[in-house]
Amino acid sequence: MGCAGSKHQEPKKEKKKSTTEIVTDARATSTSALLVTKETKVTHQVHRTITSSSNNARTSQTIATAANTTTTTNLPTRTYTQVYEWPTLTRSVDASRPFSYLQPAANFQANSTSSASRNTTQPVKSRTYDLSKNAYVLVFHHDQFENPTNNREGSANDLKQIKEFCQHYRCDRLDINENKTKAEVKRKMGEISRKDFTKNSCLIVFIMSHGSANDTIMAKDGQFYSFQDDVVEYCTSNRTLNDKPKLFVLQACRGDATMVADATPSMSYKGDIIIFQSSYQGAVSFRNTQSGSFFMQAFLRLAHEHNGESIVKINPLLNQEFTNRKIQQTPTLMTTLRKDFILRHLLK
Repeated sequence: MGCAGSKHQEPKKEKKKSTTEIVTDARATSTSALLVTKETKVTHQVHRTITSSSNNARTSQTIATAANTTTTTNLPTRTYTQVYEWPTLTRSVDASRPFSYLQPAANFQANSTSSASRNTTQPVKSRTYDLSKNAYVLVFHHDQFENPTNNREGSANDLKQIKEFCQHYRCDRLDINENKTKAEVKRKMGEISRKDFTKNSCLIVFIMSHGSANDTIMAKDGQFYSFQDDVVEYCTSNRTLNDKPKLFVLQACRGDATMVADATPSMSYKGDIIIFQSSYQGAVSFRNTQSGSFFMQAFLRLAHEHNGESIVKINPLLNQEFTNRKIQQTPTLMTTLRKDFILRHLLK
């Protein structure tokens, strides 16, 4: 693409007008070496006194050299003591056969079983989260507002896709909260902070609305609540969710390309979190007024198609899809997960 003012630009082709409206949801060593041989042409004798720094002993050493001869300094013989003893390789059967470092499969299995029986009191830490219990799914869907000009047409299809997605996985009854005011959202999150999640493996939160800078979300009454302070903090402060993965998926703008710096205190440990957001900080998100948002539906489809892999691996796929479709939007990922979060372990 040429920059503005380039002389050689082909005329742009006129694009056909779409019947569907696309809107925004805003890295010296030193060595000490002793030279013991030396070629020299000196015809006189050299007397040298060497002082040992270790015991202050004084020793005289004379090196007689002749022209064009090579002389060698005689050093005291050192005695080396072996400090490593090679292990004895023994076997109990068939001594006539050569030793092999590879054990037969039968012996390997037997030894493995024996070893396992000895270490029953030392459980092996898994590299994946335990998802043997049901997931708890919380949804905040804002598509109808007190000011009708803020209504988000097409978003109902996103909610429909979330419901269909959850039908494939073990979840409690979906906790869907539609068109809540800021006060109602904060009241609900207060309940979440006190809820007992001991019977759940993980928490999944979907949020769909208009958004602004600093990850603020618009509620029904037009007021903005903070994603970090009013949602994430309430979840991470619940001790029954400790060591359990907490997945957040947001379809909302993150400003209008204006970056605003802000700092808020963090009260709880922010481990085991993964957050997918529809756009980069300060950028807008696009939504089709008929079919819904590109991000939410692509996320749900890719997460299901690749549910046998760690969920963090779908973000590159998301961005590649947006590139292929020439959508000027960059989905982002933030994670503090300590293990692999495999959705397939939640399949019914």
